Amino acid sequence: MRARSTRFRCGLGTASPRWVPDMAELSTFLQKARRRRASWLLDHADAQRVAARILPRGIREYVDGGSEGEVTLERNARAFRDVAFAPRMATWVDKPDLSATVLGTPINLPVLTAPCGGMRLVHPDGDLGLATGAARAGTIHVASSAAGYTLEDIAAVEGPQWFQLYRFSSQATMENLVGRAQAAGYSALVVTVDTAVAGFRPRDYKNGFSYSMRVNARNAVKLAPQLLPKPAWLIRYLLDGLPFEIPNTAEVTVDGKPMVLTEMTKGGAGSHSPTWTDLDWLRAHWHGPLVVKGIITPEDALRAVGAGADAVIVSNHGGRQLDGSPASLAALPGIVDAVGDNVEVLLDSGIRRGSDVLKALSLGARAVLVGRLPAWGLAAAGTAGVERVLEILRTEMVRSMRLMGCSSVADLDPTWLDPETVPGHRTKEVEAP
Repeated sequence: MRARSTRFRCGLGTASPRWVPDMAELSTFLQKARRRRASWLLDHADAQRVAARILPRGIREYVDGGSEGEVTLERNARAFRDVAFAPRMATWVDKPDLSATVLGTPINLPVLTAPCGGMRLVHPDGDLGLATGAARAGTIHVASSAAGYTLEDIAAVEGPQWFQLYRFSSQATMENLVGRAQAAGYSALVVTVDTAVAGFRPRDYKNGFSYSMRVNARNAVKLAPQLLPKPAWLIRYLLDGLPFEIPNTAEVTVDGKPMVLTEMTKGGAGSHSPTWTDLDWLRAHWHGPLVVKGIITPEDALRAVGAGADAVIVSNHGGRQLDGSPASLAALPGIVDAVGDNVEVLLDSGIRRGSDVLKALSLGARAVLVGRLPAWGLAAAGTAGVERVLEILRTEMVRSMRLMGCSSVADLDPTWLDPETVPGHRTKEVEAP
């Protein structure tokens, strides 16, 4: 990397050279370093380990943790582990086809990046890195209304995107965000309905990452034991301007300042979980596909269909809300059977490997969403890390499909799974060849 040399004269003669780095070359150097670091990641566990080394404990456990006893968090992962494939041997598959279409948008990978708040705390690339990584993977990014960048900034990233909406504290906030998302060009609106109040996450409270947290001197002193051992993260955070706000809310607060990340968790009449009445209003005012996220029962799925939803996302919020909820994968077959072809069904919560994606698709999901995986990649290497974890998922899917004898994700159905390992699912009869 070159540097610019400058000399200046003073009364005592010529001073020693000062070396000023070329900022463009420095940026290129850092990008190459991140790509090199990302290339070392072999699977999701690698990404999680690297993220753990980089992030302060409070941020790391904000990403990793679940609510209360983390029963649902563990249940999500176990559900995927317990389902077994029914492969078809002696079948040569050269290049499996992973392409799909979701709400009219063709994608090359049936894995969307999920809406996650607080990602700018993980890395300055934040939501822009998630959107860029998804676009480069040929898939859709779902931008969070609790993002660290404005929805307009995120929408400026090339590639298909949806916008996710909480209710926040007022109808006016929803109206503002819906109008802006429409104007910014988001192709679908995702309404999260499983957050009537914030789930109790003990790890966050023990780490001082509470719902009343503010960026101030008092909290800086309190969190110093966590932050100082992570100098790389701390320097990045300081250079990024100490972001702990939701810039999307600046236009609707009394003082014109954005809400801090944790203000959106206030409950009561102004809670941030839309009701069915809100969904009726949103259906009338949103001109495009409407997606309801947080569905875990067939009854609610049918109610979403009745409210005009074009798709539902089977989700328990990654085990971060109601502890004791069923695993999303366990709930999927019943919901798929209930809604039939009336809406598209997607799934999140518990995806860790490409084989997990294939299991969800076999049980009727059109596509899946991942949140923690790209967050770990983001922490490890910024945008390059997001690209890498999505590429890992793609590679794992291709390898598993070749081993299964499956040539296209469009062919996946329950017959690709061992029925003894899929509780409660009605399997189709298999005709003899």
